[in-house]
Amino acid sequence: MILIGRYLSPFVRRSATLMQLAGLEYEQREITTDEVDALAPYNPLARVPALDIGEEDAILDSAAIFDHVLQTADPDHQLCPASGPERRRVWRISTIAIGVMEKVLVAAYERSKRPEEKVHEPYREKVLGQALAGLQALDEAVSEEGFFGGEVPNMADVNAVVAYDFAAIAAPGIAADAGPRLIALAARANALPAFDATRWRG
Repeated sequence: MILIGRYLSPFVRRSATLMQLAGLEYEQREITTDEVDALAPYNPLARVPALDIGEEDAILDSAAIFDHVLQTADPDHQLCPASGPERRRVWRISTIAIGVMEKVLVAAYERSKRPEEKVHEPYREKVLGQALAGLQALDEAVSEEGFFGGEVPNMADVNAVVAYDFAAIAAPGIAADAGPRLIALAARANALPAFDATRWRG
């Protein structure tokens, strides 16, 4: 399998981390979204991540990659409960975390992709406020010890930690206010090989 994209993208990193937790081996190709021609064979939209599994079409989008991993490499439902309230909780936490990733990315693009005179700071501050609210909601959901998955991380941990770590890179002002339990969760998770191997190190 070939994973397309850099770990700087939270969507690439969350895919890679889940794959590593599932014990799936893959090769990484660090193609950026600016390399439109290089991405075109995998995704005509020139988006990452994409996962080439050796079939006709690559799997596109981190949500579809998650679905593939859960279907093929999580028979005991360690990464996501099979049903019931615990499954809904994992998906709720994951949805909040993914929203944080999206809002932080939008705020970053507002400055990095627009001419300085066209940056709309009120909008940027609004989306950063939404991202902070999401981080604080994640903090409230975290236990003092362990992981959302108990003794071992599950996909809620993957998404929450990747969201926090991406905010720490792209919006450090709000990451500092995320809350102590979420920050501690990130530290616990990043000490594990599956998380450490996918951290963005510039």
